[in-house]
Amino acid sequence: MTSLVSVLMPALNEEHGIATAIASVLDQPGVDLELLVILAPSVDRTEDVVRELAEQDPRIRLLHNPRSIIPAALNLGLQAARGEFIARVDAHCRISPGYMAQGVAWLQRNPRLATVGGLRTGAAETPTGRAIALALSSPAAVGDSINHFATEPQLTDHACFAVTRTAAAREVGGWDEGLRVNEDVDFDHRLQNAGHQIGFDPEMRIEWHVRETVPDLFRQYRRYGRGKGQMIRKNGPSAVRLRHLVPPAFVTGSALLLAGGLVRRKLWLPLLPYLAVIGWASVRS
Repeated sequence: MTSLVSVLMPALNEEHGIATAIASVLDQPGVDLELLVILAPSVDRTEDVVRELAEQDPRIRLLHNPRSIIPAALNLGLQAARGEFIARVDAHCRISPGYMAQGVAWLQRNPRLATVGGLRTGAAETPTGRAIALALSSPAAVGDSINHFATEPQLTDHACFAVTRTAAAREVGGWDEGLRVNEDVDFDHRLQNAGHQIGFDPEMRIEWHVRETVPDLFRQYRRYGRGKGQMIRKNGPSAVRLRHLVPPAFVTGSALLLAGGLVRRKLWLPLLPYLAVIGWASVRS
């Protein structure tokens, strides 16, 4: 007997990509599933697209998220989920065939695991977007965030687009609706505090559409940074990882070295190893 997975898909103004995301979810062998599309008030045809697909496949259910924020959408989905397992898939993503079955198999083999996620690879349509996607898949850009580049299954502190035990998600109270971003990192932090383990499997693959321009990427990561600060203020030092501290330390230190180098050029020398690493990673990509 296969296990039921309730897939939660928050959506807002996703008419161009949501059909592809839905198709990748429905084409999952080895599991029974329901797809809960939790729709925020959209100004495009997202709802029309979902309704048309739901008429063709009864596994699709449409829920409404008047608050528009992702954690509220996920909690609505968690409340309505009928499955033993839940899984989050965003409306601008595509998951590999077998993604759900592999996640369920991990959870059934290891009772200590509460959630397991996969390898997130960037996708884009423009040359700039493809360059951004390559950068976000390199340890030279994302540090020790194994969800972007690791090649071996392992335990981790954060699972990307994870398959999760429904009971564990409800045990920790779902997602914090006071956090507009980083709600997933906070969720995993609370799972670990409750004694659960988090897994990573690189054979579970997510194709995730990145920002197509540098200004859009800047605004996205500025929002992530502010959200990370809010999440850390909530959870305290135990939520801090080295990868959270390196970027602000590097930006601050580099700015000081660049400014000092205008007076004494030798101060620019410490930047050369980093430039060499970036050059090596760029050629390798």
